Amino acid sequence: MLPDRIHVTGLAVDPVDLGQLFDYVVAAARDKSARRTVGYLNVHVANLAARDALLRQYLNELCDLVYCDGKGIGWGARLQGLSEPPRMTAADWLPDLMGRFKQEDLRVFVIAGKPGVVDRALEELDQHIGGLVGGLDPIGSHDGYVASPEKTASAIDAANTFDADVVLVGMGSPIQEHWVLANRDRINAPVVWALGATFDYYAGEQARGPAWLRKAGHEWAARLIADPGRLWRRYVLGNPQFLWRAFWSRPKKSAADERG
Repeated sequence: MLPDRIHVTGLAVDPVDLGQLFDYVVAAARDKSARRTVGYLNVHVANLAARDALLRQYLNELCDLVYCDGKGIGWGARLQGLSEPPRMTAADWLPDLMGRFKQEDLRVFVIAGKPGVVDRALEELDQHIGGLVGGLDPIGSHDGYVASPEKTASAIDAANTFDADVVLVGMGSPIQEHWVLANRDRINAPVVWALGATFDYYAGEQARGPAWLRKAGHEWAARLIADPGRLWRRYVLGNPQFLWRAFWSRPKKSAADERG
């Protein structure tokens, strides 16, 4: 059973830890009678959702589980008087996740990145996983450039033909969330999970920045150092904007409360 859902700046967060997240996805993938969707919330996604109704719909209505993917969401929760949810970033534990899928004999299909990115990422992941579970089983894939109806149909047909238990989608926000929202009913897999640029990191397409910052829970700062030209607006301007909204999302005290 999942912990009670909370809302940070009006957006869903399920305060699960990593073990609960993995267990939920595995159980959902085995249940062929239902289709479930997994997403994440970080400050960047929250800022986009503040002005994107489709992204809010994806998080609050479509997703069966939304985990906390950033320290900033924890700060926002605390500003609202809520307990800080566990922070998880897929780039930290993707090898463990893929190893778990292999152990559970689940079929995985990935829709992400430019052509060739997923193949390179899987080669890297296979080296990480080899000593633990003997390497990855064959994993289906399609590039993430699915803006046209024809490319969307190609990706969905490939995932359905592969008979995937889990479809991992990595296109960046809000493109991936919009795409899943529009196409979830057409994907037969029991679980669809948007993972962002995770496969790009393992393919060497994007850098993550200093490991010591990541280990301290400040993934955003590590990414800013790695790519300041592209990300400074997202973090230097975006983080204060989010925290300001979180502050004003606090429950308002009544006059009786203020009098004590």
